[in-house]
Amino acid sequence: MTMTADLSAFFNPPQVAGLSHETQSLLNQLVVVWRQKMPRNRLRTMYVDMKNRARDLNISIPPSLRDLEIVMGWGEKAVYGLAQRCIWDGVVSPSGSEDPFELRSILRDNRFDIELPQAIVSQMTHSVSFVSSTPGDVQSGEPDVLIMMHSAMWSAALWDRRRRALRALLLVGAVDDLGQPVELTVLTPWETTSCVKGASGQWYVQDVRPNPLGRVLAEPLPFRPTLDRPFGRSRINRQVMSIIDRATRAALRMDVHGEFFAAAQYLLFGVDDDVFKDENGQPVPLWDWYVGRFKTLSRDENGELPEMHEIAQKSPQPHIDTLRELAGEFSGATSLPLSSLGIVQDNPESAQAMYAAKEDLVIEAANANRVNGAALDRVYQNVVMLRDGLDEMPEELRQISTKWRNPALPSVVSASDAMVKQIAAIPWLAETRVALEELGYTDETIVRLLNEKRRAEQRIAMRQLIEQRGVSRQFAAADDPEDSGVEPVAF
Repeated sequence: MTMTADLSAFFNPPQVAGLSHETQSLLNQLVVVWRQKMPRNRLRTMYVDMKNRARDLNISIPPSLRDLEIVMGWGEKAVYGLAQRCIWDGVVSPSGSEDPFELRSILRDNRFDIELPQAIVSQMTHSVSFVSSTPGDVQSGEPDVLIMMHSAMWSAALWDRRRRALRALLLVGAVDDLGQPVELTVLTPWETTSCVKGASGQWYVQDVRPNPLGRVLAEPLPFRPTLDRPFGRSRINRQVMSIIDRATRAALRMDVHGEFFAAAQYLLFGVDDDVFKDENGQPVPLWDWYVGRFKTLSRDENGELPEMHEIAQKSPQPHIDTLRELAGEFSGATSLPLSSLGIVQDNPESAQAMYAAKEDLVIEAANANRVNGAALDRVYQNVVMLRDGLDEMPEELRQISTKWRNPALPSVVSASDAMVKQIAAIPWLAETRVALEELGYTDETIVRLLNEKRRAEQRIAMRQLIEQRGVSRQFAAADDPEDSGVEPVAF
């Protein structure tokens, strides 16, 4: 969505003609939540997109250099550094089925493996994102069930603590040039209602679809949820934004220092002002005098040469030390290793030190996967029940779960070495699908490997069968000379 201006903060809950009283009450609450959260969500997005500007303290930066643009990418690192360790790897069931309830095709049609990482990035930026699953319009080319990811920038929700689920969800479908919504969708446990704004400014109900499942057809993906904040917390919190602002100002001071460091400064004693004027009496810019190939100074009225003293420039090391210290603070706040922030250590780190540096980040990713996995499990249940028209949930459907890659992202060598040691202790582990997963193979590759293995086993079995039949015929021919085609020898 793009807009030339943003007046979303002044958007009031619309009164929709034809909307039930209960749904209208929920819509009023949802619009207030969306309006209140929008400014903070927009600010966090600016930090991730590196469009924020640190506040100038008007102390050490000259007015002519205050417009110097310094970009600090630490906000993006805080989000993507963790999100890239949360890798969805398919759906599994206790029965060991490779494609439980034939979910693979419908997830592929919805580009689930592409859009889920985007939802995780949005989740860590704004504290929460949402995944909806609604009946699709098959005639227009949509899948049987439409799975959509929603950013908190264009959605808002109410939480039902007793049911541990959403009470209602608002989706902003479109806005006008002023940032005012013109299409809204309200998801409730009993229906999904689409509302549009007419040319006259009046809102009306465009479409109403009953909800057969009795719960909101969407699930939240919160980051670090708590009892007091069920929709989680953002990775771009106040501490992170403060450190980024301080680091931006430190980088700006270092650039300004570099400009002065590059241009030498001198003290001249006994110099007439005419030295810095051209033949027409116009002042010569000092910079032209600095960079000129020939520099001349005339004697004073007493015939003495002027005295020139160069002012020693201060080292930029204090600014560098400040940035390193701020990088350490940022690393502690986000669990990112210092190497991810461009801080190069004097001595190369050992493998154990590198693992220890990212251990907190791995734990953070594992916790995020656990929370997201519980929400995605309910999404799979919604998809299957909507597609198959089920009123009750089968027990096997209740037990399907999400499979995630190892957030430590071990190398192929280390993963193989660990698996070989486990197989040596548990030999039958080599015959399982889990062993291939632990070695880092994707679900598609595992299916291909197992199919190739079956075909190879079938070829070997067929060859053995043919050989056995050939040997049997040879023995039969030797026992019965008439069948062998060889006449018996008479003695």
